[in-house]
Amino acid sequence: MRVLVTGAAGFIGSHVSERLVNQGHEVLAVDCFLEESYPAAEKRATWQRTVSLPTVRGIELDLRNELPAGLLDGVDVVVNEAAMPGLMRSWSDFSLYSTCNVHVVEQLARACTEQQVHLIQISTSSVYGREAVGDESTPTAPNSPYGVTKLAAEELLRAYERSRGLDFTILRYFSVYGPRQRPDMAYRLLIDAVAGGSELKIYGDGLQTRSNTYVGDCAEATVAAVLRRPVGATINIAGPERATLLDAIHYIEEHVGQQAKLVYRDPRPGDQRHTGGGIERAAELLDWRPGTGLRDGLAAQVAWQLSERS
Repeated sequence: MRVLVTGAAGFIGSHVSERLVNQGHEVLAVDCFLEESYPAAEKRATWQRTVSLPTVRGIELDLRNELPAGLLDGVDVVVNEAAMPGLMRSWSDFSLYSTCNVHVVEQLARACTEQQVHLIQISTSSVYGREAVGDESTPTAPNSPYGVTKLAAEELLRAYERSRGLDFTILRYFSVYGPRQRPDMAYRLLIDAVAGGSELKIYGDGLQTRSNTYVGDCAEATVAAVLRRPVGATINIAGPERATLLDAIHYIEEHVGQQAKLVYRDPRPGDQRHTGGGIERAAELLDWRPGTGLRDGLAAQVAWQLSERS
């Protein structure tokens, strides 16, 4: 197949692109190196790795602008990994989030409808809100503007399906981590702080839980969705276990070989307290189950970060 992957210079998009290539597919990799999310220099290093793979063609393209004619020619599936991530900034820069997370999705939905291309939209556990525990029938109640934009994107696709016949699948990722994680994400910050002997702020009591999803498992689930394309399905993609933030810190200390210096602060507005995604639908529709526990996954991320530091 030929698969267009947006956000291909990013953390998860680069892993998805690699897995597609390893399974013998062609990848049209798209990214605009958005500086507002994290430094473009890091994305470009990942981009070079991705576009050097066989059967990958890279296009630097800002999807917020009008899509160029012929972009989807010969494409079988679009995987939309592009988005403006992060909860806290969405309170102060909503226009950036709405443009990246809603307007871009509308453009892709329109193009995919016109050319009868299946669209896989990447969503998030943040659409469930503060308590994101349960299966896909759990009510959505986002408690951050970021979560609101991601839920709005889902509803756009459902409108296109009802009115114009769009074929789509929605994957709701839960707390993805692993090598190449974004520099603003919690585990990357924790690992850098522990390895460097510096203090790190912990917002809340550290007992908040996550069903962490290793990036390799996440990429495997995404490629399974590309192959199976369950039309109109919304599917949780979550890890095999729930762990507290303090559990994760303990594993990081073990792998780095140093103690963390933690400074506790009040919880932030919009933070999730607990996440635990039910994955029965992923097993049924994608024949997917996560295979990497948090301890082993963090060992891989620590090894990657220490290698990058050196």
